[in-house]
Amino acid sequence: MLVSAATAGLLVIAGAVPAAAADVSDDANGGGFLTAATVPDPADGSAPEAGVAPDDPVAFDDIAPEVLDGSDGSAPDASAPDVEAAADRAAAVHARTPANTMCTGTWTHPVSTVQFQRASGGTLAWSFKLSNAAKSALGPVVTVTMPFSYVNGKAINPPYHPHTEPNWYNYHGSLNRFQFIGGSGGGSIRTGDKVTFYWFLKGSKPNTAADRYITCQVPRPGSA
Repeated sequence: MLVSAATAGLLVIAGAVPAAAADVSDDANGGGFLTAATVPDPADGSAPEAGVAPDDPVAFDDIAPEVLDGSDGSAPDASAPDVEAAADRAAAVHARTPANTMCTGTWTHPVSTVQFQRASGGTLAWSFKLSNAAKSALGPVVTVTMPFSYVNGKAINPPYHPHTEPNWYNYHGSLNRFQFIGGSGGGSIRTGDKVTFYWFLKGSKPNTAADRYITCQVPRPGSA
């Protein structure tokens, strides 16, 4: 099943190999805040909305309603133009991005801090905590979803269901076994696999949202 899709500021990833990824390039460790306003066209000299790739403008209002809601975990119609376009963009970015940075340590960003560790049994786990800036921008209650996730260039059923919680909540999750979208196989993550996680955040303040994305390489079991 294709799990929901959408949004601007999509995954652009690269990086070195630090033990903690606080200083990883924004290309490897990105995201941004979205608004209800149409994203300005850089061609007219205006600045693009924060978190939106200049050559890939998308309005907040274009985001699939099911992604914004996230309350029932349902997926939007995969044939809908906005969903299909968002999926194509995410797949293209993942495909061209090297995973040179290990999924270990702490990845800080203005939207959230993500901390990874891989258990001895093979599960890659993460914590996901909103920044003070995100709490202020999005409001007291935030819904976090993961509309996209990839392993080695293929889209998988994302390993995270929508959570609507107070903004201080740790939106933690994990990945071990996975299934490719469409039911065409799957398996368990292995050391050296390239993974991409894309989170979408909907705020309780009207017309507020953000996104967050990371691409990294699965470390050895027992890494933190």
